Amino acid sequence: MRSSQFACAEIPEGESYHRLARTPRFRWWVFPLSLLVFTVLLFFLWVGVLVVMTIVAILGGSGLAPDSVRVGEIAGLAFGLSAIALLVPVTLFVVRVVQWRRTGALFSVAGRMRWRWLARCVFTAAVPLTAGAMLLLVLSGGTPADGPVSVNYGSAEALAAAVLVIVLLVPFQSAAEEMTVRGLVMQLVGSLGSPGGDSSFARVLRSPWPAVLAGGTLFAALYASTHPGHLWATVSLAVFGLGMAWLTWRTGGLEAAIGLHVVNSLVQLSLCAVEGRLSEVGTGVVIGSGLPVGTNTPTTLVLTVVQVGLYLLLVTGLARRHGVARRSATTQP
Repeated sequence: MRSSQFACAEIPEGESYHRLARTPRFRWWVFPLSLLVFTVLLFFLWVGVLVVMTIVAILGGSGLAPDSVRVGEIAGLAFGLSAIALLVPVTLFVVRVVQWRRTGALFSVAGRMRWRWLARCVFTAAVPLTAGAMLLLVLSGGTPADGPVSVNYGSAEALAAAVLVIVLLVPFQSAAEEMTVRGLVMQLVGSLGSPGGDSSFARVLRSPWPAVLAGGTLFAALYASTHPGHLWATVSLAVFGLGMAWLTWRTGGLEAAIGLHVVNSLVQLSLCAVEGRLSEVGTGVVIGSGLPVGTNTPTTLVLTVVQVGLYLLLVTGLARRHGVARRSATTQP
């Protein structure tokens, strides 16, 4: 019986997604310790990635053909996506070892990834993406016949290598960002409100709004700190983040946010590869942010609002239709 004292905490019964970290094993020091461990692991992870990238840069990375997508650009993209994808084991380590709870609670109120629901969300994401592309044509005053996409990948081999990297790594990178920002951050903030507290402050902390605000604006705040003049891109990131954070709470899991993130990132990065603009990734284009590729303009915000708004309507309707759980299960008496 003593061994049960060391078992990880089960998912709290009848709780919304943002409250799943408030287990019986929760103590006041779990919040700061989780942040500290995550920061330390992230530091050493990215130092290691930086060292590897430096070695690759020193060894070289010449072009496969004149004006082609260079090996160095493809390698840089692969390292960038891989560095973010490695947040998956870091986040799961913090949940399982520091918070001492089931890692499945990070994915949904069901304690696991709901794969069928994720598949529905991925297919649904194609609708707002198509609507955004059509709106972009209207706003630019053009038609597909007026100005075809400029293809500048240099060689079929270079394009194939770039697309292969994108297809293989973007799903992991997108899931890692959602697990961190919409998962770990939202559940950490949601764990602060005491279950027995009757004060207005405790009720506010237990509500989903502090967690939604934290998980929805953190990435935008980090981007703004490094790109102070990019107002439209920052606001677009906030709109995307807040929409995905609210949808995570509304559907009881990360599947909906991962679905739109993956589809958007696959399309936008693939376009960069086709047009020979991989060097823009991480500068003008936020890697894996889910934003439409483009400059810091009001058009970016308009496209983001349309895509996120339409996706919210479609996914909430699907969730209602298929009975997607918003709260964790309760034990029947």
